[in-house]
This record gives sequence, C-alpha cells and structure tokens, in this order.
Amino acid sequence: MNITIKKSSDDNKRKTIWFPMEEVELQEICNDLGIEMTTEPNCYVESSRDERFLNILANKNANIDELNYLMKRFDSFTTREIEKFYAIAFAEEPKSMAELINLSFNLHCYSLINNFNDFNKLGKDLYLTEKMAVAAEELEELDGESYALEVIKNNKSARVTPYGVLYKNSNEPEQIYNGKQFPLYCWKETMATIELKSKEESEFIYLPCSDIEIEKALMRLGVLYLQDCDLNIDNNNLPDRVLKMIPHNDSIVEKLDTLNKVSDKFIEMDEDVEYFERLMDHINPLTIDEILLLADSMYEFELFDGIKDVESYGRYMISESGHFEYDDNLEEYIDFKRYGQVKMANELGAFSDKGYIVYHGYNQKLSNILSENLGIEIPKTKEQKTMKLYMPLTVRTYEVENDYGYRESLNEPLELGNYEIASYIDEILDAIERDRLPDEIHRGLMHYYNEHDSVNGKVEKYEFSVEMVGDELLGVAILTLNDDLNSRELKKIKDDITGQVSDGWGEGFEQREIETDIGDIYISFWNSGKDWFIKSAEEMGITENQIMGGIKFE
Repeated sequence: MNITIKKSSDDNKRKTIWFPMEEVELQEICNDLGIEMTTEPNCYVESSRDERFLNILANKNANIDELNYLMKRFDSFTTREIEKFYAIAFAEEPKSMAELINLSFNLHCYSLINNFNDFNKLGKDLYLTEKMAVAAEELEELDGESYALEVIKNNKSARVTPYGVLYKNSNEPEQIYNGKQFPLYCWKETMATIELKSKEESEFIYLPCSDIEIEKALMRLGVLYLQDCDLNIDNNNLPDRVLKMIPHNDSIVEKLDTLNKVSDKFIEMDEDVEYFERLMDHINPLTIDEILLLADSMYEFELFDGIKDVESYGRYMISESGHFEYDDNLEEYIDFKRYGQVKMANELGAFSDKGYIVYHGYNQKLSNILSENLGIEIPKTKEQKTMKLYMPLTVRTYEVENDYGYRESLNEPLELGNYEIASYIDEILDAIERDRLPDEIHRGLMHYYNEHDSVNGKVEKYEFSVEMVGDELLGVAILTLNDDLNSRELKKIKDDITGQVSDGWGEGFEQREIETDIGDIYISFWNSGKDWFIKSAEEMGITENQIMGGIKFE
C-alpha cells in the first residue's frame, strides 16, 4: 500500500513509500526523514491511495514500525478479510495502532455480510467463521439458509458499515499485541525463528536478518545488549546436523551470529538445500566454518550417489548420463572400466561413503577438508585471466528535437546510431553500475549460474559493460577466469550470457532510461534478429588497441 509519511505534521519533508517493506530499506527512509527508533508514535500519516485506510489513520501520528507490521499482516489477507478489517475498524473506532494490530488478529470474532443473494452459502460462511474449523461433512450437512436467517433475526450486534452489515459472533477478542513486543508472525520465508526473552517478555526475529532488526528487537524488550536476553530457537528449517555443530558454550552473540550466517546461506540455496545435504553426506564437514565454505562453492561439485567403483562410474557416464547415444546391443564391446579410469584420471574426483564426487573448482580454502576427508588435492591456483565476449547493442529513444529546437515525445521508438551515442559511454557505464545488486558483488551474474560443472569452477565472475571497438559501441560480458575454457565450456557460458541479456539482466536493464543531453535513451544488449552475435575478441579478430572505454577491474 502506498502511504505518504512525514516525521511530524508540520514537517515539510515527506516520502511516499510502499508498505510493507524490508527493515533495512525502512531504516534508510527513517534516517532520511529524521525518524528516531522508538516504541512511541514517531511519524505522521499524511495520505494514501487507499481511501479506506485514510478513514482510519489520515492526519494522525503513528509508530512507523507498527505501521509496517500492520501492513505485513495485510499482506496475508484476502480481499474479503481486508473488507472485514475496515468494517470492524469503522464500527469499533480503534484509537491506536496497537488496537488496529490486535484487530487484525481477531477477524474471526466478526462476520461481514455484503451479499444476500445466496442465503445457504452465506449461512455456511457465518458458521465457519464462528467455529473457525469445521469438518467438511458437517459443513455440507448444515442448513445454511436457516442458520443465516437465525443470525440476521436474533443477533443484536448488527452494525451497518460502508462495507456491509457487521455481526459480532460468540468468539471473544484477545489482546495479542501489548503495544511493545510484536506477536509472532512470519511475513516472508525464513530459515529460523528466534525468540529473544527478557523479564518474561519475548520479541521474535526471523533469520536471516539484518543488524537493525536485532537492534529493534532489543529496543522493544527494553534492553541494551543481547547478553541481557535468553535465546530460544522457536522453529527452524535448518538441517539437524548443522544445528548440532554450533558449540553449546558459545555466547548468545556468537550463537545468533552463527545462526544468521548459516540461515543466509541456506535461504540463498532455495530449492537446492536437498542437493547441499547430499553434498554434506559425501564430504562430511565437521564445523560450521566448513559448512559455510562448502556453501560458497557448492555448485562446483558434481555428485554421483551410489556409484562405488570405477566400472560403475564408466557405465553410468556412457549409458545413463545422456552425454552419449547408447545402444544396449553394444554393451559387450564397451570397456566401461577403462573409460571410467580415463575419465577419473582427468578430473578431481574421489569415492566417498555415499558414492563418487567430482570437484570442478579452484577454491584453495577447501584444500584441507577435501584433502583430509576425500584425498582430493586441489591444484594451485593459476593467475586469473580476463576474457571478453562482445555483442551488438540496440539503442532507442522516445524523444526527438523538432524544427523549433524543442524535444517532443514519439509514439514509436527511434533507433539511434553509434555516432549519436558514442559520447555518452560514461552515462551508460554509470547506469550499468547502478543496476548491480548486492548479491552480485562477488561473482557478478555467475551468482545465478547453478550448474554443477567445470564452467562454474573456471568462470569466477562475469559482468556486463560497453566498449568502443573501432568506431562501434558494443556490449561486452567481462569474464574473470580461473582457467582456460575449452570449446564446450565456452559454448555453455555463451548460452548462459545469452539467456541473461535476452530474458534476465538485459530484460530489466533495457527498460531503465539513461538520461543524456539528447534525451532519455534505452539500451538492449539483445535483439532477435539474425545480426545478433556473441563472440570473443579472438573470434572477431580484434586486438586490445582497437578497444576503448569499458569498466576497469583491479
């Protein structure tokens, strides 16, 4: 919901922001507006696009954290539940944000009727709301029409609101929120919910979390330090083996920091948590530090569960991996064991208790654990190399200068030539830099490459840029390599980059205007025409002295 807030009613500085929002972003806004961290009212609600919301809080003081929490509650509501919330607020006239938050937990105490067309359905809805949980058979057998008419005739609490007729049922409202410590409520996907407890009062944080979330939890508990709290893991989605690795004698600060780091890694894995658990089964890490190291390089491993000998590995690669066209009639002519021996001799692999594992990477920090647990010796890192892959750009604008020297908008985009945009290379580079996300700091767009293969090990990082090659401005993917790519690996990374410029990074970037002296321009690293290509400098026959501009990497 868009809400315009200020620090106070007489303040001229305001911001219109979308609630709910992440705590880090909210704190940046608070810092900008001078809003202090407190449990007291600390902001002024000036306006909103939602008239129903304005009827409750327009031109009133509120606590910005309570406002954000209430909007998190709204985020889970159906349209019907939001209507009921506003109807109850109209009828009960809550005086504080705390009352509104409590109201959001007590919707089951009321029924809202704004459609009298189907009394049977209406009665069943009323019955289900009051009972909260009903067996399907019981609800099916209920005479909904009779029940609805009974409620309408005999319920003396009926109130007419702008949203329909509101009825109070037999459920009694509860005070869930005490005005200081927020009730347990998971707004987004988390790996663990942590209860911080002090003097019989509890505040919950949801991992992974930012430092500001911990600071606010302490503020709401009225304590200065984490050491003043007890820590309990309320619930979690972390593997038991990982939790058991956290030393029992760690301080609460160390324990929370460890849980947060681990949660951050596991939330990033998303659907690959099961794969990572398999990886742990093969390598058997013994400490949290080893877990974190493995998580950083998890996509550099390839696992073959259940394969315990050379011949089985050779047979799998030839007949089941899909790399070869295999005919069962040729089995007696194929030396599976020999093929397995040759393949293993050319890769970093070993047999574990769970099967066969291959490491495609170059992370020297893994040397000890791989050497001690599997006997895999990582080769010394070679000096990293840079490789550039070039592609044509399409530059468009929706503005043009007319005969009178004024800029006017166009209904259709106008494609610009290189000679018109060559002098704006710095503006384009700045736009690319602004488009980078925090998750892309270490590996660039390789952050999204989830294949378990040698490409993941050899390509440390790649990012997009632009460069003048001769008299033409080209898009370029700048790769940092741990080792040279063979032809198969080069094709695979080209395919990945093509996917990013056509449907991933490039799709978003081409929609962001770049301000220049000739008006806003839009740049596409991709087009569906036959003239599009992605080629290395070698394939294009260009040398370094033909290249100007681009991002400089240290």
